Amino acid sequence: MIDYKDIFIEVLRNHGNDPKWANATFGSIKTISNTKVGSVGQDFIEKLCNKLNLKCSFPENTMGQRATQSPWDIQINGIKFELKTATEDTNNNFQFNHIRYHRQYDALLCLGVSPEKLCFGVWSKADITTGKAGNLVSMEKGANASYKLTKSFDQLNNVSEFYEKIIQFVDVFNKKN
Repeated sequence: MIDYKDIFIEVLRNHGNDPKWANATFGSIKTISNTKVGSVGQDFIEKLCNKLNLKCSFPENTMGQRATQSPWDIQINGIKFELKTATEDTNNNFQFNHIRYHRQYDALLCLGVSPEKLCFGVWSKADITTGKAGNLVSMEKGANASYKLTKSFDQLNNVSEFYEKIIQFVDVFNKKN
């Protein structure tokens, strides 16, 4: 009799997470769904803003509750951000997926989670659409609705710089707009 469970477990062992995530401080993020990774990122940024006394708010649905679907994810000091969270891949990069040009947001905030460190980047929507933020690659061949932005750790900021970089970004953004 074939033991399907043993075969599947054997295959899983061959396709497990990169060893750098074993016993890592933030390793448990690799055991949750991609949707939950985004929720972790959003909850983290909200708590960080609150600790840093940065004003943040969220889109609301018609019943006045936090919306689960919206063109933007979080508003920080008046700027509406699309928020993307990614874990470090096997090439030591972060792939921020499902960036969309057509959504109504002011800027993109990307949170990168490595095994032991957190980093982030922030770009205006104009920087996204003109390529100043980096090369966006289509998520689907022949489609142009959803893109990914790949960044290395050294192309992002350490999360310890969050307050200063956000204040600076908001100031520059408001002067341009």
